[in-house]
Amino acid sequence: MKRYAVPVILCMLVVSNLMAQKPENNADEFKGPNKDVTYRLLWLIESDDENRLAYQGPANEGLSSAGYGRLVVAGSATAMVAVGQRSSVSGSSRYGQMNMTVSLLNTSDREQFEVKVTVQTRDRSPMSVETTARVPKGRWFLVGGADSQTGQPIYADDGKRAVAIMRIDDGVMLLD
Repeated sequence: MKRYAVPVILCMLVVSNLMAQKPENNADEFKGPNKDVTYRLLWLIESDDENRLAYQGPANEGLSSAGYGRLVVAGSATAMVAVGQRSSVSGSSRYGQMNMTVSLLNTSDREQFEVKVTVQTRDRSPMSVETTARVPKGRWFLVGGADSQTGQPIYADDGKRAVAIMRIDDGVMLLD
């Protein structure tokens, strides 16, 4: 009986030490899938018209380094969506009409989504983008761009190129 007592006591000590240790609160630890998100898409066009307010948002520097000139907002879309579901937004501005559809899936990385985006604009020179990619959460990214003559015909300085950029943030945007 004594020959079994020592290994049993050692096992009990190891188990009690393991149970006494508190689990580390690691912020990088995966805590489950993303459930609801809010996305924002901006439709921007190049414009030399100084009477139009230039886009000065957080993606401005990245767009400039990608070769885009002075940009103005032609339209935008914002919506919430449950991950795994489809969302669509449609609207009109002085530059034309924009329709978009978005569906998102979780990936193995909590800070990424697989997103399928369809953007269509209706104006003198329509732009259409349909793409699927893995994108980071909380960062602006390029959806697509095209040569265009967006804008009203009387504004010759508008519409050399159009570009769509997007950002996805965790959770539903609360307004109170």
